[in-house]
Amino acid sequence: MTKGIPANVRQIVECRSRGICEGCNAAAATEMHHRLFRSRGGGHEVANLIHLCGWGNHTGCHGIAHSGKQGEANGWALPSSVDPADAPENRPIWDGLGWWRLGQDGSKTPCKENNR
Repeated sequence: MTKGIPANVRQIVECRSRGICEGCNAAAATEMHHRLFRSRGGGHEVANLIHLCGWGNHTGCHGIAHSGKQGEANGWALPSSVDPADAPENRPIWDGLGWWRLGQDGSKTPCKENNR
């Protein structure tokens, strides 16, 4: 769901992804995805958004992000047990090449593994 994402936030995320899916690093990014779903208290913060391939919540990496365990294992979706106050930038994502921490400034910093 992309409705309501401020233009400046969208631009930062698009610049970070360079138009390539931040999930598989192979396909064109087509969807803005909230890692901590809006229904779980997630907001439009840069570190809470990733640019994924796929359409809607059904195909590509965006579909995987909404599929449960795999999306959560990759850091593309945060489980409902996560407190919204536990900032998404503290939780890295897997992009097919390695683990990354996403900053609120649009930065993407490598980290060794999915640890906090």
